[in-house]
Amino acid sequence: MNNESSNDSQVLVEWHDRYSVGIPKIDEQHKELLRLTNELYASCLKDNDEEAKAHFKSTVGAIVNYVSEHFSAEERLLQRINYPWYAKHKQEHDSFVKKVLEQVKDFSEGRSFVPNNFVRYLKDWILGHIAMSDKLYSEYIFKLKREGKL
Repeated sequence: MNNESSNDSQVLVEWHDRYSVGIPKIDEQHKELLRLTNELYASCLKDNDEEAKAHFKSTVGAIVNYVSEHFSAEERLLQRINYPWYAKHKQEHDSFVKKVLEQVKDFSEGRSFVPNNFVRYLKDWILGHIAMSDKLYSEYIFKLKREGKL
């Protein structure tokens, strides 16, 4: 009856259409961020500490790189349309990156760090940011399109 894979217990968050901003490229990037978050979560569940730590470190690096790519793409889009709340949106991105980099530094230097808490922070921030800030610029873009300004 259950056709789901045994890895489903390693999924922290699944993509739902309600997360969509209606811009295919951005939605695909958001899906990838959630996929990477799930990969990071799965690494927290590994039994072998050394293997888990290596996988976690490698996945954190991939997330940091991908977040940078995604935020740059989003910011270019917002600049191109002269989004009135661009500065606030960019500030949210910058604060998130700063917090993530601080956490990664703590992890790398062996300071107090709880991987599971970090992963849940990523999930909550990403979903909250999509639901609030990204939906706002999406509505703005579609309003411009309806008005024939884009």
